[in-house]
Amino acid sequence: MKKESKIKILLPILAVIVVTVLIFNRLLFKLKDQVDKVALPIQSKVYSVANRAISLKDIIFSYEDIIAENENLKKENMELKIQKERNQKILEENERLSKLLEMKENTIYKGELKFARVSFSDINNLNNKIFIDLGKKDGIKVDMIAVYGDYLVGKIIDVHSNYSVVELITNPNSIISAKTEADILGIARGSDEEDGLLYFQPSIVEDNLKEGEEIVTSGVSNIFPEGIKVGKIENIDDKENYSYKRITIKPAFESKDLKELIVIGHENTVNKSIVKEETEEVEEEKGEESK
Repeated sequence: MKKESKIKILLPILAVIVVTVLIFNRLLFKLKDQVDKVALPIQSKVYSVANRAISLKDIIFSYEDIIAENENLKKENMELKIQKERNQKILEENERLSKLLEMKENTIYKGELKFARVSFSDINNLNNKIFIDLGKKDGIKVDMIAVYGDYLVGKIIDVHSNYSVVELITNPNSIISAKTEADILGIARGSDEEDGLLYFQPSIVEDNLKEGEEIVTSGVSNIFPEGIKVGKIENIDDKENYSYKRITIKPAFESKDLKELIVIGHENTVNKSIVKEETEEVEEEKGEESK
């Protein structure tokens, strides 16, 4: 009887415990659902922020890589430009040296040839004069002529110990006895307009001159031998307000581009004979008049 009474007492207790556990468990599930509803958006935001942080990190590292690659490309591009400029300078120097060698073999230049480098130009006017690296110690003398290729550049007007001054043919003070391809004599003089051009004044009125015609030294000079090119006729202006045709000559060089040239010590025997013949003719005429 006692056992049965105990069982009757325990069964309700167990039933209460089971029910209580089930109710508590259900409450826990409901609480978990509520917590999940609150926590999941927060977790989602945290996850999203974390992903953005990772993406930002990747972007930063990627940006740094791009910058580094860009710097490398700039460096390579600069090296290529420098190399291209070097190659261009080497090519230009080779062309100048080839031209100098051609000048050395030119039969017009019969005197002693001296290779000179241009040190600098007249800062007041690039077309007036240049300075070369040869002087008295190198045998340079006043009135020696300077040429580049087949073209006349100027003449020596001042000589110092280790440098000399070359008056360019474009200098306003430069006057050269010249002639056309048709042997029309005249004077080529530098322009005073600082444009690097010359003017040609023929000794006679001539209508057959044409643009592009070559003007050369005439040889009627104790300085310039015959046949050295001065330049080409660029323009013939015969406006009514001119008392003569204004003939413009363009030289084959620009003073800013002159790097090397040749100085010639030339004994112009041909010119002297021309001058001598003219002098003899004048003396003969005087003699006849005195008779």
